[in-house]
Amino acid sequence: MVKRVKIEVKNSRVNEDPIEVVYWGYREMTEGVDRLSYDESALTGMEGVHTQIEVSGEEITLVRTGNIQATMVFRENHRDRFVYKMEVGSMSMVLETDKVSIWREDRQMRIYIRYKLEIAGDPFEQNEMTIHVIEKIGQDHSNPS
Repeated sequence: MVKRVKIEVKNSRVNEDPIEVVYWGYREMTEGVDRLSYDESALTGMEGVHTQIEVSGEEITLVRTGNIQATMVFRENHRDRFVYKMEVGSMSMVLETDKVSIWREDRQMRIYIRYKLEIAGDPFEQNEMTIHVIEKIGQDHSNPS
């Protein structure tokens, strides 16, 4: 069953102020996999981008489609190479995940990810992402489109 949810995303980098954005999206649980989906906003500079997050066991896969295309895999002590495609071109990135923590209770889910990101060969930057998902009561949807 698809549920309407509020998705609070907080991203922070060392020596920078955190960026916090709230989205309205959808959550679906099938065969032990939690799927979150939402459309990015102009606030993040990613208008026209759809984000889907799959939580399976202790692995999180973030897939962006639209004006930006990328697939990022977060798993503790895992190194992932991927291509970040934009309208103006592409760049190679390397993602090293240090910590993944997933907490679920009733109508909520919290995800914490600590990772390093190397962009186009520049030195790794330490990042943290926290995602808080809150189900809206009485908001079941059979089709998220």
